[in-house]
Amino acid sequence: MSKNVAEQIVEMLESANVKRIYAVTGDSLNHLNIAVKKSSIEWINVRHEEVGAYAAAAEAELDGFAVCAGSCGSGHVHLINGVYEAHRSHVPMLVIASTIPSNEMGMDYIQETNTIKLFDDCSYYNQMITRPEQVERTLQTAIQHAISKKGVAVIGLPADISELTAEETNTSKTIFRTNPIIRPSDNELQQLADIVNQHQKVTIYCGIGAEKANREVVELAQFLKAPVGYSFRGKMAIQPNNPNEVGLTGLLGLPSAYHAMHEAEVLILLGTDFPYQAFMPVKNKIIQIDSSAERLGRRAKLELGLTGDIKETVKALLPLLNEKEDRHFLN
Repeated sequence: MSKNVAEQIVEMLESANVKRIYAVTGDSLNHLNIAVKKSSIEWINVRHEEVGAYAAAAEAELDGFAVCAGSCGSGHVHLINGVYEAHRSHVPMLVIASTIPSNEMGMDYIQETNTIKLFDDCSYYNQMITRPEQVERTLQTAIQHAISKKGVAVIGLPADISELTAEETNTSKTIFRTNPIIRPSDNELQQLADIVNQHQKVTIYCGIGAEKANREVVELAQFLKAPVGYSFRGKMAIQPNNPNEVGLTGLLGLPSAYHAMHEAEVLILLGTDFPYQAFMPVKNKIIQIDSSAERLGRRAKLELGLTGDIKETVKALLPLLNEKEDRHFLN
């Protein structure tokens, strides 16, 4: 028996290791809901789409990818807060925005919304499926955008398209989760090492971008006798097994982290887009390392800005550093 578009979408989500879809049952989502019930994916029926979007954002934060859905009209609007949260937090999430029947679009039909305009400011990918031939390519591209760019991707799915017979395409249905090694050049690393080696008082401040580098950050901190502060989102990754940690700073912070940052000669920002400019020191040398070059220098005046994965960058940096013996600043 041939499958319909909704079943085709669910099969691709299963292949992408999706375990749950957070949504409110009914209306234009009915065909998708039926397809999910026949699959290994669990349909988490929430009371409000906003709750579903926030739940999916939390799952994406923990597991790397998640899915939520909203039916036409108010279902789309209710998703917005959670979708913004996911996108601004840089977590990969797919939003399935089922819409009114395609033949009613542009006719002021009940609960009609323009999903392209509605989700444009809180997504990296935002497209409407209008033909069965689009489904595989659009869904694969949407998920690839969400995972690769670390943000939200939205697909608009008209209710009548969901029940049409699925069409196969010749493009890839596979989701590619790549893991390239990115670090600064040897010359840039040497510039960084020279600055650190020339100063005694160094503080390290970590964000969520350093979440996979706990061991490397601890080794770097102990080597430099440097206190380590962290952001709210970086806390879970950086605090454990870290004898040099001094807590958070910012609106939810501690004096220890604030003073460690302000009294240092060199402040190293690792994987953080720390937003509270009023808490950022201005008289010391600041070095920022981030995987996204566009974030460099927009929160503080930098002595040096580098692009790279924090774990790989610190591993490459350590052999270039001179170990510090004086613990006075740390203590």
